Amino acid sequence: MRINEYKRLEDFIYEYDSGRCSSDENHKRKFMGIEFLYDGIYYRMCREPLEHSESPKLENSKPGFYQVYVMHCKKFGYPVADEFENVGCYGDIYDLLENCTIGNKKFKDVIMDDKTEILSQD
Repeated sequence: MRINEYKRLEDFIYEYDSGRCSSDENHKRKFMGIEFLYDGIYYRMCREPLEHSESPKLENSKPGFYQVYVMHCKKFGYPVADEFENVGCYGDIYDLLENCTIGNKKFKDVIMDDKTEILSQD
């Protein structure tokens, strides 16, 4: 049974590639972050450059634009995360889709998996 709301990868890319845009000509939603459940584990992907010294860095020492985290929610349960574990940091949406792996799958395959449950978008 399919529980994932994404039917096309292009829809995900559209929603997260350029973030919120109040004057979008198609009036489709744009988001900065998404939380999802995949294979029993909670994840958060956010599109926010972190400029401070604790920000994950790309190989070229620039702060990453897309971060992916495991949300550990053992103490209180989702949506309250006890701690975040950094999965990776990526320069753009295509870098994220191709180079981020969750388990043994590329992010693009995880986000399109029939059983991936989208929990929150902001």
